[in-house]
Amino acid sequence: MLHRTRRFLPVLLALPVGAGLIGAVAQTAPPGGNPLALTYTTPDATHGQVLAGQHECASCHGGGLVTSYPGLPSLAGQQPSYLRLQLAAFRAKLRPNDTMQKVAAELKDQDIADLAAYAATLSPGPAWKADDALRAKGAALFNAGDGKRNIIACVVCHGANGRGDDRLGVASITNLAPEYANRVLHEFKDSPGFPIPYPDAMRVILKDYTQADLDAVVAYISSMAP
Repeated sequence: MLHRTRRFLPVLLALPVGAGLIGAVAQTAPPGGNPLALTYTTPDATHGQVLAGQHECASCHGGGLVTSYPGLPSLAGQQPSYLRLQLAAFRAKLRPNDTMQKVAAELKDQDIADLAAYAATLSPGPAWKADDALRAKGAALFNAGDGKRNIIACVVCHGANGRGDDRLGVASITNLAPEYANRVLHEFKDSPGFPIPYPDAMRVILKDYTQADLDAVVAYISSMAP
C-alpha cells in the first residue's frame, strides 16, 4: 500500500524547534512543494532496525534507542507519525540540529517510515528519578490541569500513560529525558505565535505555566511508569 503524507495535522504538539518556520512553509509552499510530504509503502520495521545500525542512532539515543543522557531524547516507543515528521523536518532543515540534519539528509522517504516503524516496536525507557513532592505536583497538572489559571490537563492529548496519539501525530512523552523535556517545553512556551492553529497548541497551553509548574511536569513525565 502506498502512503502519502501531505498534510500538516501531525504538527499538533510536535515541533519543539522550528515550528514557526514550518508554519510559514505551510502557507507559502506551492502545490506539491510541501518539504515535509512523504511517500512510502508499508513501513518495514526490520529494515528500520538495519538503518538505525547503519546510521549509529544508538551512539546518541542509546542501545535499544533508550538514552542514558538526560539531555537527549529516547526514540523507543515513539509514535511513528511524530517521528516521521521530525525526521522530515530535519531533512528539510526546518528543525535545527547539525547532526540530525546530516543523518536525515541521507534518508529517503521509505527509510524515514521504516525507522519510525522500528522505533515504535521498542518499549519506552525506564523512569528517571524525580523528587516525590515535585512529581506529585506535576501529576496533578498533567492529569487535571488548573482551571483557575486556564491550564489544560496534558492527559487530554497525551493520554493517561503519556503515550500520545499516532493518528494525530501527538508525541509519546512517557519517561522523557528530563533535561530534554525542560528544554522542549521552554521552546514551546517562549516561541512566537504560529500562523496555523495546530502547532500553536503547545504555546497556548504553556503560556500560563510558571517555571515551578514546568519543573513539576518534567518531574512527572520523566518518571512515568512504562
